[in-house]
Amino acid sequence: MNTRSVILVCGLLSSLLAGGTAADTVSHITIDTDRSVNCASIKSIVADVTQGCKTDREKAIALYNFVVRTVWMPYVYGHPHEIIDGRLQQIREPLKIINVYGAIGCDTQAKIFCTLLAEAGIESRLLDPGFAHGSNEVKWDGRWHWLDVWLPCYLTDENGRIYSYDELMADRSLIGRAIEAGRVSDNFMFNPKPDTETIVKAGPHRPSEPGAGVVRCAWHENLSLRPGESCTWLWDFVDKWYWPGEKFAFPACKFTRNENCKQAFGYWEPYKKTLKGGPHPWYDVYYRYYGNAIFETNVLLTKEGLGTLGAKVRDGDFVAEGGVRNTAGTDMATIDIDFVLPYVIADSEITGVAETHGSAADGGGSVSVLFSVDGGRTWLLGGEVRGDGAFEPIRIGRPNVREYPAGSTSGQYRYSLRLVLRPSWRKEPTVLRSLKVTNWTMLNFYSRPWLEAGSNRITVTADAETFLTPPPLKVTWRWVENWRDAPAEKTFSHSVARSGATAVIEVGGDQRPRMKSVRIERPVRRAVDVTDSPTPSSD
Repeated sequence: MNTRSVILVCGLLSSLLAGGTAADTVSHITIDTDRSVNCASIKSIVADVTQGCKTDREKAIALYNFVVRTVWMPYVYGHPHEIIDGRLQQIREPLKIINVYGAIGCDTQAKIFCTLLAEAGIESRLLDPGFAHGSNEVKWDGRWHWLDVWLPCYLTDENGRIYSYDELMADRSLIGRAIEAGRVSDNFMFNPKPDTETIVKAGPHRPSEPGAGVVRCAWHENLSLRPGESCTWLWDFVDKWYWPGEKFAFPACKFTRNENCKQAFGYWEPYKKTLKGGPHPWYDVYYRYYGNAIFETNVLLTKEGLGTLGAKVRDGDFVAEGGVRNTAGTDMATIDIDFVLPYVIADSEITGVAETHGSAADGGGSVSVLFSVDGGRTWLLGGEVRGDGAFEPIRIGRPNVREYPAGSTSGQYRYSLRLVLRPSWRKEPTVLRSLKVTNWTMLNFYSRPWLEAGSNRITVTADAETFLTPPPLKVTWRWVENWRDAPAEKTFSHSVARSGATAVIEVGGDQRPRMKSVRIERPVRRAVDVTDSPTPSSD
């Protein structure tokens, strides 16, 4: 494979702290490996997947296998929905499906395949095969060939040539004979008997015009990290999802016979999970399901710390030991912080420590937590803090709901947070001593960079001007070796102070490891720089 680029961004708008400095951001961070696929763009996917392919047939089959193993079918046919231009709309954008949701119906899977093929310079078209389904045909050597990424399926003649759909419909006995002889794709049909019968009985089929399925990609995974922020990709979930309209427990794969896909199953098998009460009423074993990426912002409540986040402070003073309080003589102080996330938000939570000089009954002050999902035109109350010490977590998201979670951060990619500090009735200032914001987002972990047994070269790049500003990034990998036999969790951490820094991760065993997480941290600024030499470790 070619290098794996995953562009990461964890949030920021270019607002300024009054009297402070511009936000200190490491932007366009990419994490590449030489053993996995770069899902940051259609171009990078095609370059990695087809590397080493010599013919259009080889490229088409490689891209077919990539779509089969990366994008899955949700239990009920459907599409993810997001608010766009003020209304709830279906999401069909290929890169967003590949990176964020992972799940989509047959029509959009067919368009994803067409889009990848077009980048590879291969002609394709959509196909209505005559049985309420969306499929594809691909052209090379002057002929059309039927490859269906949803069933999944393609069939060959005795010489290994992939049939066109016209040929199969003209002589439907070819279907059964090819299947009986084993002249089928390595990734072949989750439900062979009923699906074969459906194809044999198909009605009139209708191909589209060539190129009709190619989709222009407007969305790109594009993140940044500010000091005090981190992003953790999980090859698992923490039971926080966003999928309005889902009728079952959470977004998971519709199909159960995963082993039928011989080429793809090796990528899925490490993530086998038993889930009681999941979306399959008769089946508790899953290999494909959503993942979470967790974004944490530990806010340093100093002038410099808030400045590096691009925050705005109004009518507030900074206390020497750390914290923000009301300026004397003012009714309230406000702190505004913007968040921009790369994946769809499932939930958001605010925690911290405050001093309000008593409860509401005692005339104490308060900290109000507000948020806006429309660019500051309207503000919603998330909760209030009264009393001294650590306050109960304030959630402003609504994960795991079947209807669209209006009035929350769930389903959004960006929002603004406002902390309002009000003094006590005695005019004693309210002090916010610490603040942490956690955003749980949903992503398709099959689009993340993974490790393979043996040597894996990792390259980290970012926008040079900001990236060279200390402190460095810290990247920590966690995986499980020999997970079938004697599981051993391993970790590897490397600090990265310059764009293009590399590290080599050695993975033991003779099987593909089970990935656990990759954590990318942007430490709080400090005076002494740190080198970028990798520091391996293992548990």
